[in-house]
Amino acid sequence: MDTEKEIKSLIRNCVAYLRKEGYSEPRIKDYHRLWRDGIQEHMKKNSLVDYHAMIGENFLDSMPIMSASHMRAIRRSVHVLDDFLFYGKIRKRSVRYVHHELPGKLGEVALEFIDSLERLRRCKPILNKHRRILSYFIAHLTLRSVDQVSAIGEDDVLTFISSVQNCKDKYLSTIRMFCRFLYQQKYIDRNVEYVIGRNNYRLREKLPSVYNADEIRRIENTVEQSSAVGKRDYAMLLLATRLGLRSSDIAGLTFGNLDWGHNLISLVQCKTKKIIELPLLADVGEAIINYLKYGRPISGFQQVFLTASAPYRPVNSMIISGAVSRTIKASGVDIKGRKFGPHAMRHTLASQLLRNGTSLPVISETLGHSDTQVTMNYLRIDINSLMQCALDVPLVPINFYEQKGGVFYG
Repeated sequence: MDTEKEIKSLIRNCVAYLRKEGYSEPRIKDYHRLWRDGIQEHMKKNSLVDYHAMIGENFLDSMPIMSASHMRAIRRSVHVLDDFLFYGKIRKRSVRYVHHELPGKLGEVALEFIDSLERLRRCKPILNKHRRILSYFIAHLTLRSVDQVSAIGEDDVLTFISSVQNCKDKYLSTIRMFCRFLYQQKYIDRNVEYVIGRNNYRLREKLPSVYNADEIRRIENTVEQSSAVGKRDYAMLLLATRLGLRSSDIAGLTFGNLDWGHNLISLVQCKTKKIIELPLLADVGEAIINYLKYGRPISGFQQVFLTASAPYRPVNSMIISGAVSRTIKASGVDIKGRKFGPHAMRHTLASQLLRNGTSLPVISETLGHSDTQVTMNYLRIDINSLMQCALDVPLVPINFYEQKGGVFYG
């Protein structure tokens, strides 16, 4: 590990590394310009030859006021040199995952509660949601000088719930379940869950967002497939529109999930852990092949879809959601009052299957729902099917209106 190196030599070696890792020439040119006009000019003015991290810090501290985007670019150029100097590589900069601590005795019991849910096979996102809310609840209790589980009372629960501004239904659900657990495990001698029951937060019914067939064609045709990114985004979009895959499953799709011999996609869903098999439709298969042959960077990763710029790595759900959302908005389709992400494409596929007369069990298998009751939610958007369920209103006999001389209906 080096801590100091002649600046021109450092930049020369860093550029060689960037080219080896597949960074584009325009990106390398940007770094060259930022280094030339930035850190190199700063060192020249101060008669410095060898670069070390402190020089980079002093340079950034001396920067005049400028736009936030330009400042981020300059800061990144310095961090690239620091990384290469210290580690011989350039680390990926990303937002760190926030780990919600569950401290003390309260935290130990909260972990017991989460473990009990894990044994019931609750999925990881749900467990993380409970952990996050319970970490806030423990912080609330600490501020109220409550450090023992047995001391939790109705007022502690009510003041916490009343302090919540957004997503109150999720907080109510978690705290209700936690209070029930405490009482069942005899950590508290009174069931404070009833307090939440009297202050239930009513959920508003939400209709799934769907698009008609013409809108879907317009969205799909919007993707410009001449670039590597376009080829990737088009293939990901078709997996959402034609097969209804969740963004997490598209992100996790590997070469092992693609059975080209039998034209099948087989995978274990990230959310439900349920195995599903879907037909590898011709359009979908051609889009994937087009990306693999002409758009995907050379990489040892088994995931099909990779990021567009070096250092290349598998895409995540956020990248997929962003790509689909941008495409829908760029298509010019009216999105007012409708969601415009991958899950809307999933709802759309379900509604199309319903209109085509596909049975609920088949739709459940196609979408990988845990049971058909989940699929029943999509009936709310199939107006034609609902109208078929309506009963004719029988005619009221005329003598009904004439009873007692018709004094009530005159």
